[in-house]
Amino acid sequence: MSEIRKLPDHLINLIAAGEVVERPASVVKELLENALDSGATEIEIDLEAGGRKLIAVRDNGEGMDKHDLLLAIQRHATSKISTSSDLNDITTLGFRGEALPSIASVSRMTILTGRDDNGWKLSVTGGRVDSMEPAARTRGTTVTVENLFFNQPARRKFLRSETTELAWIERIVTGAALSRIDCSFSLKHNGRKVLTLPATDSAAQRLRDRYGLSEGDRCVESTGQSEGATAELIVFPDRRWANRRHQYILVNGRPVTAIQVSFPLREAFSGPAGDPLILCSVRVDPSLVDVNAHPAKRELRFRKPYQIEAAVRSAVPGIAAHRVDSTVSAIPVSGQSHISYSSEAYTRQSRVPSGAYQAAMDFETPVKREMLPLENSVNHWEDSVEMIRIAGSYLVTETATGLLIVDQHAAHERILYEKIIESVKGAMSAGQQRMLLPEEITVDEQEKHILKVYSSMIKQAGYDFRINGDTLELLSVPVGIKRGTEAVREVLKALAKGVDVSETEAERIASASACAGAIKFGDKISITEARHLFHTLFTMKDPFHCPHGRPTMIELPFSELENRFGR
Repeated sequence: MSEIRKLPDHLINLIAAGEVVERPASVVKELLENALDSGATEIEIDLEAGGRKLIAVRDNGEGMDKHDLLLAIQRHATSKISTSSDLNDITTLGFRGEALPSIASVSRMTILTGRDDNGWKLSVTGGRVDSMEPAARTRGTTVTVENLFFNQPARRKFLRSETTELAWIERIVTGAALSRIDCSFSLKHNGRKVLTLPATDSAAQRLRDRYGLSEGDRCVESTGQSEGATAELIVFPDRRWANRRHQYILVNGRPVTAIQVSFPLREAFSGPAGDPLILCSVRVDPSLVDVNAHPAKRELRFRKPYQIEAAVRSAVPGIAAHRVDSTVSAIPVSGQSHISYSSEAYTRQSRVPSGAYQAAMDFETPVKREMLPLENSVNHWEDSVEMIRIAGSYLVTETATGLLIVDQHAAHERILYEKIIESVKGAMSAGQQRMLLPEEITVDEQEKHILKVYSSMIKQAGYDFRINGDTLELLSVPVGIKRGTEAVREVLKALAKGVDVSETEAERIASASACAGAIKFGDKISITEARHLFHTLFTMKDPFHCPHGRPTMIELPFSELENRFGR
């Protein structure tokens, strides 16, 4: 039996680097956060070969003295926090003290810094200090990172093309620039200027500078509030793309992904013409936000997530009032339904009936807004309530105010998604169901590497497997997964796409598993199973949408039926 031993520091840093440094964009993100936290008002970024060969970030911040410089490359050495209570009120972008040592462990890094006309230069290779010497440098810091992953060829091999890596870096720089509009940014790649963003006093102007827009390009701004949160929306409705990578979310000035913001934006503005350029900036009490939930600080946890979503939703009508062409819509269930799923009340908009689609597009009719009563416990249907299944896919039952129609695939997908993502995050176990016989899946080298890197996360989701050569033997899947082999295939495919700023790894695993493993459209289920699906759905945090943002249900009010029949 092998002995338990303490890992050496350089190996600890390599492991930490695997969480913090995923690609060149990760390095740029961490260095920008340090620069902004130092009070910089001018930042220059130089890249070569998409960041593989060179990343240099120069700032005019407060710089470091010799003592601070030596501490900066030590793990968990930071000026941002000093006590555990500080974690509950973080206002800086960085705070862990992991970035520089993690980057230094997988690159050749040089730090040139100056404070009060005293400059120092520190050189580090693979986490080991090469030299420390006085150097000329005005106030500020320059961090140069060369040959990223030079000592980890497997990770270097999985980097994408220069164009792809540059695109990720551009998005990171854009997010940082939107978070600090009073700071100027410039980005060069292989000697060519890519971005020049002068300091400004307007976030809308920063977006214009970033995307080359003029004052003539339509820009609509709106503010929404809920108890405890404020959301500011800036939308350029005539600038649209086939994806949402040009939509930016800030929470207390931090660029992040947040499902409580992205879902309402997707509902309101996604449409056949594409997705518009959007900046959504949310302000909330820092003590109600956990920024320490993700190694790369991309994902936040909110103590009262419904307040965030409510603030964003309340800002949408202000955009709609300016006749922005979109598919603005929201919660598909009447506010008077007796079904509820949370402990407090917040505002949602009512989905516009399909018959009124054109009116919604033209915004001639104000968007209806109602208060949903959200009681302390879920109100279940009584067994006596009739339920039928139509078109082999829809479950129909009666509520106090109308007919409720549920998409069985979307509903089951939502249930699986929430259970699996909570399991991955360690909040609860999704449970496992053992395969009667192991199912074999052929995997290539890339898939084997993915399984190695994400093994613990995939198993935490509820999967169990073993690798035998080029074959994966699937032993168990999360409870509720109907097609285990297909689910594993989709998980590997999702993780192979690389880092996605709009989804964390946990979200990709949960989303791919749920989509592939859920009851399909057209699958036969019994009424007993249908009732269980209803009951379980309304214990979810968001029972109204599948993970992709589509509705799980719609309600046809009795009032609508009466209107149709002329009563």
